[in-house]
Amino acid sequence: MKRILTSLSLVFVLVTNAIAGDTLTDDQAKRFVESLETVNGFGADLEAAGKTERLAIDTQPKAGEKFMPYTKALTALKANYPADHAKFSKMIKPHGFNAEEWSGVGDRVMVAYLALRMQEDDPQAMAALKEMDRSMLDMMPPEMKTQMEAAMVMIDAVQSAPAEDIKAVRSVKPELDAYMEAQEKS
Repeated sequence: MKRILTSLSLVFVLVTNAIAGDTLTDDQAKRFVESLETVNGFGADLEAAGKTERLAIDTQPKAGEKFMPYTKALTALKANYPADHAKFSKMIKPHGFNAEEWSGVGDRVMVAYLALRMQEDDPQAMAALKEMDRSMLDMMPPEMKTQMEAAMVMIDAVQSAPAEDIKAVRSVKPELDAYMEAQEKS
């Protein structure tokens, strides 16, 4: 369980809706992964400017919402720091995305990546989480309940990750693993 929550929480390390296309392509996944170092530098700049706390609050998933970490982060960035959003849009263009495309692809890549990790690392845990009695949330202290509700939103997204997305992400999994490992160490 701890490993699953750790994997799911990795999404929040990144400072940053599925796109209109039906299938995530290998090319989109590759370009997204290639953009992460650039985006990470941008995130470091936002953090140095004291802007990430507000963005983190705005991007926490809530019960009843879809898990869209990048889309929510981009929406929060645009609403709170429009000049930084414009800078981000220019920065991501060389990777073949506009900002909205990038965030949609990012949402799909991360959900598929987490699904792939869970399938590989602890397939029994996914089954156990599916069977968890959600009424237990009502017995938790408010702060813990909020955290668990956010985790449940992520779990629901991971459980419904399209097989085609998982296949596309499998092609970039080594690069994503290396990136995530580096993020954990920093």
